[in-house]
Amino acid sequence: MTSVVVREGSRHIRDDVEICVEVLGEELTAYLAGANAVTEFRGWATGPVLSSDTPARRVSAAAEVIAIFATVNRTALTAPWLREVGPAGIVPARALRESSGDPATIKALHEAAEAWTAAF
Repeated sequence: MTSVVVREGSRHIRDDVEICVEVLGEELTAYLAGANAVTEFRGWATGPVLSSDTPARRVSAAAEVIAIFATVNRTALTAPWLREVGPAGIVPARALRESSGDPATIKALHEAAEAWTAAF
């Protein structure tokens, strides 16, 4: 099981990337951010792309989902949940990647994660 310390309050995008890579792996984190390849995502880490709104909102939303799973000590289940097809036929990872990281999508993602983790 992965042990993660989730920082409360204001976080920096680099902190969110670090948490996501640690828990979700680099490939899933790159996918969620919107990169077409891990190598592209690695390049973003040294440039301004991750500071732009959409990738930053997506990565921050993923870090918040990890925090939801951490509340029930199940961070290791975050990546499988993100890849799983939900009851409505929606894959959370795809929904996040295809979104602009808008508040409605993020709220729906958080509510779905909270509902799923409520079973623990």
